[in-house]
Amino acid sequence: MGFLDRAIKRGISNAVSGAVEQGVRKAVEPKIEQATANAVNSAAKSINDSVSSGTQAYNSENSQVQQSQVNTAEVNRAMDTLGGLFGGLSSGARNFANEAAKNMKICPECGEAAPADNAFCPSCGAKLPEMTVAQGAVCSACGRQNDVGTKFCAGCGAKLPAAIAEEEAQKKADEAVLAKWDEVLYNYPKWCFGGHNYDIENNGHDSDGNPMYLFTVCGTNSEALNSYVQLLKQNGFIRPDGYTSDESLYKMVDGKCFAFGQTEAFSTDPGVMCVAFYIGDYDKRKKEQPKRSFLGGLFG
Repeated sequence: MGFLDRAIKRGISNAVSGAVEQGVRKAVEPKIEQATANAVNSAAKSINDSVSSGTQAYNSENSQVQQSQVNTAEVNRAMDTLGGLFGGLSSGARNFANEAAKNMKICPECGEAAPADNAFCPSCGAKLPEMTVAQGAVCSACGRQNDVGTKFCAGCGAKLPAAIAEEEAQKKADEAVLAKWDEVLYNYPKWCFGGHNYDIENNGHDSDGNPMYLFTVCGTNSEALNSYVQLLKQNGFIRPDGYTSDESLYKMVDGKCFAFGQTEAFSTDPGVMCVAFYIGDYDKRKKEQPKRSFLGGLFG
């Protein structure tokens, strides 16, 4: 496949991606690609033929004049064809997806598409929503049918049912993560400074088998992190010896050290905070390796 052909294929992918909601796109994209394949190949051939014709003209008599005529007429005509194809592709993909969405539900657990008459997801068994994807895009305020994947009504600006349902599902998932907090991070004050998409990940164990955890939250900032650090300090967490900042804190409970680390909490992505929680024997490690950094010496 030539460069122009690859560029056209990327154009299709981008147009489809911008036109439809993720779950619907996964179900309908193969059909859209099949329906547009002939048009794409025709446009690519038109451009390639134009370039080829220009090269042949250049090698013939009066080449400069003929090349100019061919390139001006043929290449522009080919690009017009290509522009028309891309211009209508996004609209066509959106219309195709909107029609498919009338008979489709998206599983809130695994994200797979299912027929509208299904009550439970055939992929994971989770209960499916009552609304189809298309119904989730109908405005409750003005009744307008919006494109799938839209969060706010194009007619009146009201938040659409699908967006509300998505927020409620995310809130439920975050509450489940905070419930897990009571199990694995029981000696740390619970996060209560907003954000969304909470996650507590087991990050393995240290050499003594003590667990390490990472807490991730999206949609937050350094001010929220600082508020949590102050909450830790109010609950008895202090700096280890030699530290002049609050990037690491710890608290001893029944001979165990419960440590917190915030070094480069936002290093991966602005608005995405990732901090570490460690459980170990601080007194023992401090005596064995007194010169190492707190987190490295404690759990390295």
